[in-house]
Amino acid sequence: MKQNQFLYYRRSVMKVLEEYYAVRKKNNVKDKGLSASIERKAVPFVNGYFTLAIVGKMSAGKSTFINAFLGNKNILPTGHFQTTCVLTKIEYSEKESIEVIYGDGHKETINGNISGKLGKLVAIEDQYSSLPVNDINKLIIKGWNKSKICDPKIVKGLEATSRREINRQLLEQYIDSHPKSKITKEVTIKYPLQEECEGWRIVDTPGVEAVGGIDMETMEFLTAQNEYGCNNVDAIIFLHKGTDNIEDKSVNDFVKDVFKSLSEDAKKRIFFVVTNAADDTFQNIEEEYMRKAKALFVEPYGIKEERLIPIDSLMEILNRYAVAEGKDTVSLMKSKNAPDSSWDEKVWTICRSLLRDIRDTLEDANKNINNENLLAMVRDWSNFDKLREILNEFVKSEKINAYNDLVQTIREDIKQCIDHRKNDIALLQKGIQEMQGQEDALKDAQLDMNNTLNTIRRKFSKETVAEEFNFIEQRINSHILVSDATFKDIQRETINLYDSADAKKNSLFTEMGEEFHKFVQVETSKAFFKRPDFESIEKQATNAATETRTETRTRTIPGICCDDHEEYTVNVTDVDNSKKLKEFKTMSVRHIRQEYNKFKEDMQEEVDFYINLKSASNLNGNLNCSKELEHYAS
Repeated sequence: MKQNQFLYYRRSVMKVLEEYYAVRKKNNVKDKGLSASIERKAVPFVNGYFTLAIVGKMSAGKSTFINAFLGNKNILPTGHFQTTCVLTKIEYSEKESIEVIYGDGHKETINGNISGKLGKLVAIEDQYSSLPVNDINKLIIKGWNKSKICDPKIVKGLEATSRREINRQLLEQYIDSHPKSKITKEVTIKYPLQEECEGWRIVDTPGVEAVGGIDMETMEFLTAQNEYGCNNVDAIIFLHKGTDNIEDKSVNDFVKDVFKSLSEDAKKRIFFVVTNAADDTFQNIEEEYMRKAKALFVEPYGIKEERLIPIDSLMEILNRYAVAEGKDTVSLMKSKNAPDSSWDEKVWTICRSLLRDIRDTLEDANKNINNENLLAMVRDWSNFDKLREILNEFVKSEKINAYNDLVQTIREDIKQCIDHRKNDIALLQKGIQEMQGQEDALKDAQLDMNNTLNTIRRKFSKETVAEEFNFIEQRINSHILVSDATFKDIQRETINLYDSADAKKNSLFTEMGEEFHKFVQVETSKAFFKRPDFESIEKQATNAATETRTETRTRTIPGICCDDHEEYTVNVTDVDNSKKLKEFKTMSVRHIRQEYNKFKEDMQEEVDFYINLKSASNLNGNLNCSKELEHYAS
């Protein structure tokens, strides 16, 4: 069989993405560019599936076909009439599981060995096979009760749609035993499929009546788009049983109804597959049958001729089994009983009969009856290799455009990154040229600035700046430490002193800013002359001037006849106001001097910063910048 094309493109996309992100990381590309579009276009490959939907009548053998296509005869339950009435999705997974969504919305997951379990969930009981269960289930899920569904008008409508006569008692019995919490609405099967099916999603659609056509939910599923903006279904296989009359009116009407339900885009993705191709009934008239099928179903609906394919599902299942188990087909042909418990006896009887037909064909062609020839004929009659080849070619044609579009977007994004880098280099080179033209002027400016700086250094030296604030000590001696200064005098003079110091600081930095304006912007000084907390100082002065002494006092004690007297001692606190003022004055001056020294140091540090660092580095930085840019561009 040819390579799994979807898996090939998925792996190709993942490799391209890995290289794309590695290039961006290596080159430190921060701009997102077209990465959002690239991720959006890659998601259907990386996280999506190639979805193949199977459509057909209830008796077309959909479940057997899917089991054969996936290489496991027991994934889906098989049988006659309405085997299943829900959308069933089969996807690749390393572990087996079944997820079921019921009519009331609740989910149930079954993990582990799922063989034989799906039939109990989705198969319709034999006693209800005469009812149009699909239509009835939809009404129950909508919330209709028994009386509403069993209304004669509704029943008549169901009979008209399904072309079946409905037994009223059986209908009521079905409704009573099937609340929506027990009605299966959708099934997803996870299974470790072979690599040829990895990345594929096979969807078994509900079997439909000959006249009823595809129901609305199935039609919407076949024509909708998924969350990635792609077709919900990539390809549709329409199954027709090769042992049925190809010219039967009900079959032709059914096909017409199906095509009416599909969009024009969905019709372009249809394959018409004839099943039971190994059956004598079909083999005897195969050429004529396929000619009529082409005239009836291919040409009128625009299906490509190579998409009309006869296959036999049982032959494919037998081929897979014989190869996987290493069985000799000659021995299998002679065996009366099924080879193991995985086979249904009725199915095995049909396969054994087909092996005998192959034996007769080989004898007529004078070929040896051996395992090699039998197995080759089994593969030939199954024709699944041809079907997979055509499907993979379709996948290639569908996905190659999307893949090329993704690659082209990546190329555009990388080209944009390169163009941006080239533009950056061009701008840098232009900047270098401009800076080289300014270098001589900058050197002259440096000489001029050095001369100016020498003048400024002298003007704003530590000694010169300190002299500007000598008035602080003078005013402490002349206004605060004087003998007649009161508490209010000290506070008032201190506040005036701080205001004068702040004004002098601002004046100094304004003057320095005017001197520096050619070279650097002088900011407002952050130096802070912290003012004293007079309330706290006064409290400390009070404590220092307070003395405690003991006094003896007399008090009266009331008596029965007359009052008596007794002596007692008390602690008396006295505040020496003269001492308090002296302490207040001393503490205030100590605070002023201490904070003034810190203020002066902070301010001088700022002055030195501008003189010694900021102005010089500003010019030197400009001179060095051109050399750094030139090195980067090269």
